[in-house]
Amino acid sequence: MSETISFHIDPLCPWAWQGAKWISQVRSVRDIEVKWGLFSLFLINEHHDELEDDRHSMLFPLRALALARREEGNEGLERLYFAIGRSLHDVQPRPEANEDLVRAALADSGFDRGLLDRAIDDPSTEKEVEEEHAAVVEAVKAFGVPTIILPNGRGIFGPVKAVAPTGEAAGELWDHVRWLTDQDDFFELKRVRNRKPGQLAA
Repeated sequence: MSETISFHIDPLCPWAWQGAKWISQVRSVRDIEVKWGLFSLFLINEHHDELEDDRHSMLFPLRALALARREEGNEGLERLYFAIGRSLHDVQPRPEANEDLVRAALADSGFDRGLLDRAIDDPSTEKEVEEEHAAVVEAVKAFGVPTIILPNGRGIFGPVKAVAPTGEAAGELWDHVRWLTDQDDFFELKRVRNRKPGQLAA
C-alpha cells in the first residue's frame, strides 16, 4: 500500500536539492508518493539583522512555486522546482539565483515565463508561503530543509547527503531512515560536514 509523505523544500538550499533528488529516486523503488511542501530559510532566520534586505530575493522563488502549484498542482510545483534545482545546483560555478534563472526554469518546465511576474505582483503568494512555513514549524517544529513529514505525522530533518543516492541505494537509505524514525526513543544523529553539496569524497 502506497504511503504519502510531505517533503518540504526551499529551492535556494543545495542540501535540500540533494534530498529531493534522493526522494525522487526512492519513488521508483519503494511504494511512496511525495507531496511537495514549502519552507523558507529566510523566514526561519529573519531575526538575523544581516538578512533584513533579502526578503524579496529569498522569497520570490518560493512564491513562483506557490503559484505553479495553484495552477498545475503538486506535479507542477515539482516540475518547476526540479528545473530550478538543475539550473542552480547542478552546474559549476553555481550561478546567482536571480529572476532570469527562475524565468528560464519556468520555460524549461513548461510554464509561461510571466508566471514569475504574476507571482511577485500577487501579495497572496507571499502570504501562502508564510502560512505554509508557519504551519510546518508549528506542526513538527521544523527548523530547516529538507523536512519530511512521515505518514505517522512525525517530522524529521534530513537526511542530509552531499550526493543523492540513486536506484536501490536510494531505497535502502529510505529503509534505514524509516527504521530509525520508527524507534520511539530515537531523536538525533549528526556528524561534522566535510564537503559541499554535490561533492564526492576525495
